[in-house]
Amino acid sequence: MFFGFDLKEIFMFPIKDQEARKHFLIGCLVSLAAFVIPVLPYLVLFGYAVRIAKQILNNESPRMVAWDDWGGMAKDGLKLLGIRMIFSLPILVLMTPLIIAAFAFPIIMSTSSSSEIESLLPIFMVLMFGSICILIPVSIPLAVIIPVAEMSVVEKDDFSAGFRFREWWPIFRANLSGFIAAFGIYYLTAIVLTFAAQFLYITLIFACLLIVFLPATTIYIALIMYATIAQAYRDGKVKLTQKELTPQTT
Repeated sequence: MFFGFDLKEIFMFPIKDQEARKHFLIGCLVSLAAFVIPVLPYLVLFGYAVRIAKQILNNESPRMVAWDDWGGMAKDGLKLLGIRMIFSLPILVLMTPLIIAAFAFPIIMSTSSSSEIESLLPIFMVLMFGSICILIPVSIPLAVIIPVAEMSVVEKDDFSAGFRFREWWPIFRANLSGFIAAFGIYYLTAIVLTFAAQFLYITLIFACLLIVFLPATTIYIALIMYATIAQAYRDGKVKLTQKELTPQTT
């Protein structure tokens, strides 16, 4: 157990038996379709992950289920995408000057003299470094908080629930360590799989496996992410209830 997480169950449920592997393979095909069809396959993938999250919120063990009600899954995935986009607006705003500078600087460089370039280069470096220094402290907390809002949407099946901070913030505070642990689990999983993909890419013999490995990685990370966040959210509700029932001593 790791901060209350059964890592063996979390990492193995997508492929633990023949039935699970069949549904996982379908998910890989949906992920593969995302290389051709924009957005929609991802909505379906995350909508499927919502089904796994609901199992955990209902105190069930995570298990792969049939791929049906594709429209419903796309709708659920759209809700999560909407939450992520709205909560990520601060990052997009902070990135705007950086993006503009990245496009404009090569053009300015090509039309400027060497003396002008020498004076502009430090400005560009300060802008780049300053933007990164601001983005990192903002993006990491958001990466932990956004899934909590998503779980509120999943639990209540209501998009507006993601913005009712008074409902889900106490759950987040009650199990802060659990949410941080969940973030660490799926983030490290993503890093490990990314390094594995890079290894396959640089080896000529195994590079052909990327067409299978990358789609499998996409759905696997999504399943791990929402399974861990759902458990952290469920445990947070339990801890909050226990805290409210505990008599206050004076």
